[in-house]
Amino acid sequence: MTPHDRTRSGRQGHAPTRVHAFVDSLACCLRTAFTHTLVIAPATLLATLLGSAPALAQTAWPSATTKVVLGSSPGTATDLAARIFCDALARETGTAVVTDNRPGADGYIAADQVAHAAPDGQTLFFASQSIFGIDPHLRKNLPVDPERDFTPIAVLVDDTGPTGIFVHPSLPFTSLAGMSAWGRANPGRLSVATIVPLFSVVSAWVGKRTGTDILEVKYKSAPQAVQDVLAGRVTLYLDAWASMEQNVKAGRLRALAVSEPLDDQPQVQTLPSLYPGYRQPSFMVLAGPPGMSAALVERINRVAASVVENLRFNQDLARLRWRNTGGTRTPQGTAEHMRRARADWGTYIREAGVVPE
Repeated sequence: MTPHDRTRSGRQGHAPTRVHAFVDSLACCLRTAFTHTLVIAPATLLATLLGSAPALAQTAWPSATTKVVLGSSPGTATDLAARIFCDALARETGTAVVTDNRPGADGYIAADQVAHAAPDGQTLFFASQSIFGIDPHLRKNLPVDPERDFTPIAVLVDDTGPTGIFVHPSLPFTSLAGMSAWGRANPGRLSVATIVPLFSVVSAWVGKRTGTDILEVKYKSAPQAVQDVLAGRVTLYLDAWASMEQNVKAGRLRALAVSEPLDDQPQVQTLPSLYPGYRQPSFMVLAGPPGMSAALVERINRVAASVVENLRFNQDLARLRWRNTGGTRTPQGTAEHMRRARADWGTYIREAGVVPE
């Protein structure tokens, strides 16, 4: 028997198809009718069965290719993590799972697509703290409501690793203190490329703490930003360490600081060592459209938990310096995790002096 056969036969034995579920529901209704000697009008019986059809359809997941939407460009750390998750989810379910990259508009192109998708679990959101934790404190009017327009399912990652502050090697400073001194001596010449709200907020926090005026240049995608930083057209760049590590090792960029220690790069300054108590919340969650049934959400949560507990998944994540230390949580626990992170980001953003637009 091939692995495909085993997967297929396993699903037949343990996960009833929609046809089976429909038949079971019909049998239950008929037993109730005969037990209580009730006469059920055909129209009433039909309405009952049709009314339960959406719930039955929702719990028969996955019924087709599952699409995991993300607001990042191909090749970014988030994109790589999403592909790791999709590969693991496909192995777990025995069905096709694909990533759907929708970069631009600070992730809201992707968010809008999920918010308006059918609540059948076939379109899911691989989402970070940007939309669910940071933006509620940065924008007075959000394109989507992070609570009303999504269904929290599972925490996939609760530590997305170090954020790095990088500089072109032609510049004469090697630390944040040196950057600050150079910036004061060269007013208007420090600029920073950012691609997501997380890096915008961190750059604002660093600028305020170092007393440095840094011009932010927002990019729609990472490849454009990296190209300009490597060419020296922009002074600084913030991104996940994993995304820029090879550029640092090749001498194309210099690391000024990281948000948490690097075991294999202890010479790089860390923000907690410079600013005791520094903490940068991070997470990646799996969310769905609004209106998903509780049974469907629980089903996907259990499958996601199997993925997160898988050794291969964790080994693949570790190569990005990402990890999950607390598990997937329940759907309710996921919502609570997101609420706490949103509150923590509110404190961080107020410390950075960022005013909502």
